[in-house]
Amino acid sequence: MNASAPLPTDDPLPKATVAFGISLAITSVASALLVIAKEKGPAAVMAAMKAATGHHWATHSLSALGLFLALGFGLMRANGGRGVRLSPSALVKTLVGAVALATGLIVGCYLIVG
Repeated sequence: MNASAPLPTDDPLPKATVAFGISLAITSVASALLVIAKEKGPAAVMAAMKAATGHHWATHSLSALGLFLALGFGLMRANGGRGVRLSPSALVKTLVGAVALATGLIVGCYLIVG
């Protein structure tokens, strides 16, 4: 392969790559919302998370991991088992956008709410 040749962008990605990429994007935003809920929401949210596993970050991590796996495996089964189709560039844009949104949510919450 010629080192200066452009990479192919129309090659389909494996269904697991797309499914778990989308799952990562959704889980990133959900995790940011959970940070906001437990840090800025009612004290009962933090107390319930501490009670569930002994520490709120352990509960947070297990929740995020569970969501990531459930969404990833679920999305792999979409379209009759063929999975979700997304171009490589669309997947990258989705991931970058989701991480930027999650970051903005957390930063914005601390800047606005205090």
